[in-house]
Amino acid sequence: MFTTKMHLKDIVLKLFTIVSFLIILSLPIYAHAQASDCLSTTNTRVDSDYNGPVFLDAYWTDRSESSTDELNPLELEVGPGEGQSTLAVVFVNRSSLELYAITGYLRLPTGFEPGGTSADPQAKSYFASSHSRITGDVSQASYFDELEEGEVFTLYFDVDITDDASVGSYLSSAILDYSTAEHVRSCKSALLNVPFILPGKVILDLSTDNKPLTPKVPNSIDFIISNKGSSPATGAVLTILSIGDDNNRSSRDSSSSTVTLESSDTELVNLGENTFNIGKIPANGSTKISTIIFPEATAASTVQNISLQITYGNAYGYKQTELLTTGLVVSPKPSESPIIVSVDTQHDQPVVTAGIVENILFQVANNGEDEITDLLLTLTGETTEMKIMGKSKWMISSLPIGETYEFTTDVFASTSLINSPSSFSMDLDYISDGESSIDTANVGVFVSGSIELTLYDIQVNSIGGKLHLVGNVLNQGSTTGKFANISLLSLAEIPNVSDTSPQYIGDLTDDSSIPFSIPLPVSSISEGKYPFSVKVTYADDLRNFHEIVFDDVVNVSQIREQISNERDGGNTDLVPVEVLLIIVVAVVIGSIIAFSIRKNRKQVSSSDDDLDFLLDDSKSSKH
Repeated sequence: MFTTKMHLKDIVLKLFTIVSFLIILSLPIYAHAQASDCLSTTNTRVDSDYNGPVFLDAYWTDRSESSTDELNPLELEVGPGEGQSTLAVVFVNRSSLELYAITGYLRLPTGFEPGGTSADPQAKSYFASSHSRITGDVSQASYFDELEEGEVFTLYFDVDITDDASVGSYLSSAILDYSTAEHVRSCKSALLNVPFILPGKVILDLSTDNKPLTPKVPNSIDFIISNKGSSPATGAVLTILSIGDDNNRSSRDSSSSTVTLESSDTELVNLGENTFNIGKIPANGSTKISTIIFPEATAASTVQNISLQITYGNAYGYKQTELLTTGLVVSPKPSESPIIVSVDTQHDQPVVTAGIVENILFQVANNGEDEITDLLLTLTGETTEMKIMGKSKWMISSLPIGETYEFTTDVFASTSLINSPSSFSMDLDYISDGESSIDTANVGVFVSGSIELTLYDIQVNSIGGKLHLVGNVLNQGSTTGKFANISLLSLAEIPNVSDTSPQYIGDLTDDSSIPFSIPLPVSSISEGKYPFSVKVTYADDLRNFHEIVFDDVVNVSQIREQISNERDGGNTDLVPVEVLLIIVVAVVIGSIIAFSIRKNRKQVSSSDDDLDFLLDDSKSSKH
């Protein structure tokens, strides 16, 4: 009985050992099962005898409902640094067979990385096993509907467009695995060329020459249309739609091209052209148009809006229409009064900073033909959010012809007025040419928030094996700094750091910070304290650009390696093949040891139990 059990155990051990070796041998087969199931090829010749899917088109889209219209798909403009995007690749079934269960593997050129559901870690190795000349990453997509002969299908590849990409044409390749009725448990493969383009994008902006308009006289003004995108705008035609505030009523004489806008407060007339054929606006370029605007006296001391409509061809050549707006400032010069009131703030333009008590200068000039006497000035804010914190009344005994009286006072604008026009109202009570007159002058200003920047947590770290100067930019102000860029000017004695490209960090929201990471042109740096200088460029609420330079010292100690897991793309719950190999080898070694022990025990006549035999080798040797 005992002998039978021993034989049974030996048989089980031998079977277990054989099964373990079979598992080891099957692992490489399993790892390449997908490749062996398909009839992969490194070259597919698409000629008159070819029978399978063929390439039809490729474009960038957003997978919205409108983008899936095969007759008129939505093609998006994308450019370098776009980030997560979707490349739609269109194929047609040129086979007489019905195709289904299609999986595509698209090779990505430099500057493009797989993202989202397309970032399968096995895709690159599978592509490489079938096409040894692979360079770059591989993106994966699938299509599961059945396809009859001549039917069109689209594979959507999730692609991350990095800053290293360039606008232009690319020639890539794709492996398509698909099944037919003859290949139910396997599949066929086709290696096809896939050309596509990175079109870039058009980003238009409108500004003026910032010259205030003078009431009651024609004013020549320049409008600047800038293209801040990566693709040129072509065939651009610009039309002036409206001039004046949002409540204005616009009218157009059918027999004239002049646009006149009227309201209870303002009347502005465009005496120049209304339509401009400006042609091409290159990427990162601009063009200028000029017109003549006549403000009525009632428009004095106000801030007005102007709206322009521009029609242009985008990166694909499709016609686009966009509305651009900007502001105009009309100087105070009421024609019915000999007194001109103006304001001079601490800024280049009539701007009041919200959230702080600011001292501003008012100027009262006698522009009449008679001396003004007994002039009483009373200053008030337009709304309850605009407060006069200092003196609000002044008495001037005499103001001769052509002379100007200046005075200052403290004002406070609430943060609720940020990024909006406001005004001061000044009541004028005076005597001129022996007659008493009462008048009111409005002084227009723009209320802007404060932008106060600082740097913190500056370090030198290693990111992807390359040294970077990293840190954060904090805006402690009350409004957003727009279109911010940061650039490294100097870092100790390291040469060529100023050659690094400025880094776009976006909008600097008030009371928040934005991180930055500037690559350094060196592979190593010793520990110590290094002086550095960086420049931050941003635009205020009026889109005036400002520069601020920070000089500080960075303490370089132990450099940390920051590793990103964003590109792993695999399922971390799965057990790697290496771990499975270690486990199986350990099981096999244990089985061999157990088998050897069992064999040695048969040669021992002692009746000691198995545990004593394993624990005491010397005892077994004596027996």
